[in-house]
Amino acid sequence: MDEDIQKYIWCMTEIKLRVAVIEEFLDGKRTTGQFPVDVELLCLQFRLVLELIALSSLCANKDVYSQFRPMFNKDWNAKRIIAALEKANPNFYPEPTKQVIDEKTGRVVRVEKVTEPYLTKDAFIQVYDKCCDILHRHNPYNQHPDLMKVKELMPTWKDWILKLLNHHQIQLVNSTMQLWVLMQAKEDGKVRVAEMQRTTKK
Repeated sequence: MDEDIQKYIWCMTEIKLRVAVIEEFLDGKRTTGQFPVDVELLCLQFRLVLELIALSSLCANKDVYSQFRPMFNKDWNAKRIIAALEKANPNFYPEPTKQVIDEKTGRVVRVEKVTEPYLTKDAFIQVYDKCCDILHRHNPYNQHPDLMKVKELMPTWKDWILKLLNHHQIQLVNSTMQLWVLMQAKEDGKVRVAEMQRTTKK
């Protein structure tokens, strides 16, 4: 599992780098100078982030996933990975959580589920399809997507992704085992993943 966890960390680290690019373009700090190209570049980054979320879930479930997809190392399509993961482990999708900190000690006292909107599985598919649609050239005789409306959705997409990933848990096939993931460790800002085991029944 150690190698799989390291690959999970790589995926999360790359997501952070790509989200940073998304933020710079959404904030107007960077531009290609062409609005349609900016939107296409943003869609590409969002699509790659979603693919990385799917691939990281593959890493967390590699042993059971490989039983459904013997050529798992060649998979890249996020929707197909998600569909296969559903069969391998119905509880595969990240569960967003938040740490509750004791103000006096600065220590974590408990972890709670996130109640704010985040990137659900259904939203994942919707955003992925929209990005893929933008990244195809459109027939000049067909209606083109409204790029301005698409860009207006992007800050929400970004917030959903951050809310999903900032602090999340991955339920492994073994019902007593989870991965707890922190995207921004306090001491160095790096991704941290811990393998946790429940010692008592719910």
